[in-house]
Amino acid sequence: MPEPRSVPRRLSAGVILVDREGRVLLQHRDDDPAIMYPGHWGITGGAGMPGETPEEIARREVHEETGIELGEIEAFRAYYTPAAAASGRGRVAAAKRSDYELYLYHAPCETPAEAMACGEGIELRFFAPHELPGLPVAYNHREVLTDFFASAAYRRYLRGIPFGIAGDDGERGIEPIEHFRSALAAGDHWFEALMQAIALWERPQETVDGRAYRYLVGGEAFDWLLLAERLIEDADGRIPAAEAERLLFEARAPRELDDDALHDLIGTSKHRAHLNYLYGVTVEEALQYAVELDLSKEHRSVHIDDGDAPARDPVFERIYDRGRAELLREFRDEQARPHAAAISLPALREFLYWLFKYRVAHQEPARVASDTRKALAQLSRMEDAVRRSGRRERAPQPPPAFDDGAVS
Repeated sequence: MPEPRSVPRRLSAGVILVDREGRVLLQHRDDDPAIMYPGHWGITGGAGMPGETPEEIARREVHEETGIELGEIEAFRAYYTPAAAASGRGRVAAAKRSDYELYLYHAPCETPAEAMACGEGIELRFFAPHELPGLPVAYNHREVLTDFFASAAYRRYLRGIPFGIAGDDGERGIEPIEHFRSALAAGDHWFEALMQAIALWERPQETVDGRAYRYLVGGEAFDWLLLAERLIEDADGRIPAAEAERLLFEARAPRELDDDALHDLIGTSKHRAHLNYLYGVTVEEALQYAVELDLSKEHRSVHIDDGDAPARDPVFERIYDRGRAELLREFRDEQARPHAAAISLPALREFLYWLFKYRVAHQEPARVASDTRKALAQLSRMEDAVRRSGRRERAPQPPPAFDDGAVS
């Protein structure tokens, strides 16, 4: 059972106002021995009135001290100071001892300090981080500012996107490519910057320099490594080539990246879509390759009859109980795709995902589970072989080209 509080709570709140140069606004307190920390500099803010919320305190105090009516603000952090540590210079009054809770927010500020109405203290002034070490700072505000300057929130100000960019729907978000470029320029590790951009990404497909990127296969399977490739190509060589190759061709990140870590990096919805891609495309490819190896051991392969008879593919017949050409025609008809002599790589991935769903829908669950185990085992063997040999292969290669033309 918690012990009863021996002193009351005192709420205070403030706002770290940041200008376009990344400087923070501080108030020079009066040089009056009757106040706490006389002559010191502090963040705009102050103590709350009965019934006020921390945000209401912060907004009111900023208005009283600067004349600014704040628009959007964002929570930063809360700090708790026990009563015994809270007595500043110039006042020691045991009767007024309290436990202090300080709530900090941050917001961009376009108003020059000289244009503000200094409602309290001697003056208001913006300071860059390197100007603070020799400055007398009130309360625990030096600790607060040190934390803020080290935060992702402050890095966004340096990139010119304190709360992100407003989209067409009015909602704020950060443009992923600009975020990625800015993060690299700011010195962030490339993999962290990359995964943040992937987490922010919304476009299911795009065409860049004539190349089509389809990140969302079948509307629900997310190829995050393809998106990583697209972003890395945008990095203008600022990512070590060997590390980029290991990620793209071996799915080996520069730090441990298990399934839980990937989930934390890209979020629940993208992770769920990633699993759809893993099982619906990558594992389906591995299943085809595993069956092809089985058939090779049995000395069977694609059989082409004389004359006009269509080619038979034992791989498809064993997995799907139907021929490859027949299934490809059905896929194209269902999706209103042209019956071309070749198939693009994005369309091939769409076809693989369609085959996965076809197999799940038309076969007994026990057979689906058995085939999936076979594919996962094959995929594991291939990944082990790549790691042992040092080869740069991203994923299983598809079986031989379709009967109606080559893969392009």
